[in-house]
Amino acid sequence: MTKSAPKILLALSLAVAASACASAGSRPNSYAAELAELEASCTARGGILTPAEVGRQVGRPQTEYACRINDGGTRLRN
Repeated sequence: MTKSAPKILLALSLAVAASACASAGSRPNSYAAELAELEASCTARGGILTPAEVGRQVGRPQTEYACRINDGGTRLRN
């Protein structure tokens, strides 16, 4: 191994670490955006977004909230 090999490995590891940090911050407020999209979809169907289970948070609005539709829908056609 040459004397410059450790320097090259250090430079490569720093580049990889910097790119990982840059990609981690590319989704600002993604939870809030997903929650707003979920709420809009639920409202469009005539429902209200409600918490699915109290006290359980997993970081995904699709898991933490459910669309509750109160219009008394039926499968029968008029």
